[in-house]
Amino acid sequence: MGHIYDKDFVQGELPMTKQEIRAISIGKLLLEPESILIDVGAGTGTIGIEGATYLRHGKVYAIEKEVKGIETLKKNIDRFALENIEIVVGRAPEAIPEISYDRMFIGGSTGSMRSILEHFNKYSKKNSRIVINAITLETIGEATKLLKELNFQDIEVVNVSVARGKKVGPYTMMYGENPIYIISANKGENQ
Repeated sequence: MGHIYDKDFVQGELPMTKQEIRAISIGKLLLEPESILIDVGAGTGTIGIEGATYLRHGKVYAIEKEVKGIETLKKNIDRFALENIEIVVGRAPEAIPEISYDRMFIGGSTGSMRSILEHFNKYSKKNSRIVINAITLETIGEATKLLKELNFQDIEVVNVSVARGKKVGPYTMMYGENPIYIISANKGENQ
C-alpha cells in the first residue's frame, strides 16, 4: 500500500502525525520487509499503520495507554485490514514486549525517554534504528543528550516545517503547521 493520506485515517480527538512528517519519519526508519517496529505512543496509529504496509514479513507493536487512542487505533487498523499490527495497551517501556526488534518510533514518551531508550538498547538487535518526533525544545534537548549518553551512533536532527494552502476568497494563503523535529539514530556498536 505505501503512503497513506491524512484524509484516509480516522482522527478522533487526538493529534495525528501529518502525512508529510509521516513520510519523512518512516523514511528515516529505513524499514526492511521483515522489520519488527515498536511504535511508542501510537495515538491514532498513523506511523505504525503506514509502517505496517511496508512490512511484508514484519510486524508492528503499537504501544498506547490512552483509551481514546486505543479506540481510534482499532478503527484505523480495521479500516486498512492490517494483520501485521498488534495493539499493546499500557505505558512504555513497561508495556513494550520483551522481544527482539530492529526499529522503534517514539511519538510520545510521557516523561520516560531514558527508560524507553534503555529498553531499546537492551532488546533491539544489532544494526537497529530509532526515530523520535519532537515538537518541544525540551524533548529535543533531552533526546539528543540521552542518545549521546547511551552511545547511539549517527545521530541526526532534521527540522521540518510544512505550510498548507487554504482558500481565502479568490486567493490561496499558506498556513503553517507546527514545526517538527525528527531525530534519528542507530544503535551503538557495543550495545
